Amino acid sequence: MTKREYPKEMRQDEWLKRQNYFLEEQNKRLKIELSESKEYINVLINKLKIYQSKQ
Repeated sequence: MTKREYPKEMRQDEWLKRQNYFLEEQNKRLKIELSESKEYINVLINKLKIYQSKQ
């Protein structure tokens, strides 16, 4: 039977650095997603305007 290894305690500043990195990466991803969503919505709005003008 092997001895179970547990994660070592992390200093608070190290934990904060890791959290900050994670949040920065998440923020980048969400900004991209938001930008893509806005672009898609604008495409749909333009298509709707074209459709309505043909009515």
